[in-house]
Amino acid sequence: MGEDTYNKHSWSLIEELPQLDLGDSDACIGEWQGVKALHIKKTGTPVFINHEVHWESFRIQALVAIPEAIGFIGVVFGARDSANYELIYLSPVSGEGTGEIQYDPVMNGSTTWQIYNGPNYLAYTPYDVGEWVKLTIDVDKRSAKVYIGDDTRVPQLYISELQHGESKGDIGVWGYLPGYIRDLSIEEMPSAPQTVTKRNKDEFVNDWLVSEPYFPHSVPNEQQWTTACTEENGTLNINRLYTSEKDKSVQIRSTITLLEEANATISFGFSDALRLWLNDEEIYQGVCMWDPPEHDGRIHPEHISIPVTWRAGSNTIRAELTNKETVFGWGFCLKTGLHSGEQPQ
Repeated sequence: MGEDTYNKHSWSLIEELPQLDLGDSDACIGEWQGVKALHIKKTGTPVFINHEVHWESFRIQALVAIPEAIGFIGVVFGARDSANYELIYLSPVSGEGTGEIQYDPVMNGSTTWQIYNGPNYLAYTPYDVGEWVKLTIDVDKRSAKVYIGDDTRVPQLYISELQHGESKGDIGVWGYLPGYIRDLSIEEMPSAPQTVTKRNKDEFVNDWLVSEPYFPHSVPNEQQWTTACTEENGTLNINRLYTSEKDKSVQIRSTITLLEEANATISFGFSDALRLWLNDEEIYQGVCMWDPPEHDGRIHPEHISIPVTWRAGSNTIRAELTNKETVFGWGFCLKTGLHSGEQPQ
């Protein structure tokens, strides 16, 4: 049975199965290497514990195993609902002794790992396919440290800014493709001073207007716009605003004002399909999606580079961004290519 102690709760995930909120998952009791555990076969949807966390800082631990070279298993916390929650999971890279720890906040029902990539969100760790390992996540208000194994002195991944804010809310587990998880626990911890994440305002276009979403057969005559700013990595995250659906599009626009004309090379990344205009002239059209082994669809600001001339006065950047995959991430980032003395006014 679940065991409660002062400021700590634990679940085997086996005896409590009837009390778990399985949602649309296919989770069931299984056995791996002679040990019973919660077996998640494929779903990619959360299994909630029906235990809401009100602590600012806490430690989550679980034992996890991935029986095949491709699989993902991890922990959910800070859940607002079944479509919005923090997610951190482990996966093998190639089945050759290396694994990945991925921070992948789910927003409006979509994973976002193509948006949140790089060393602030992804780390490598030793992992042999099939082995049982301990996954530890220390959550401190808006940040988290992740450890694989018994050593919790130095984290393999430090997430400085959790994207859903302070992580009060429901907890649970998550998996995609075969995976096993057992012995989940959560324990309150003392809080530590927080640091402020700095944005690269001089590099990226950070402030945008975003239209209401539309489909090819229903483009509105007049767009309704909302203001939005980029994430701390410079990417405009459309998943934060709208649900993902195949062939759903938004338009985004921003204005850059310069005192003098400037030649520069803009660079940008996106997911999934993009049309881009500068001062009403179309300068790019393309697709960037999950297409292994050629490309994983992650949004990198140097994915495409184009020389442009920024004119003196007002410049308009406009893009149509279309969702194709429905998961993984829907977003856009752009660097102006302007030097410090040429930055927008």
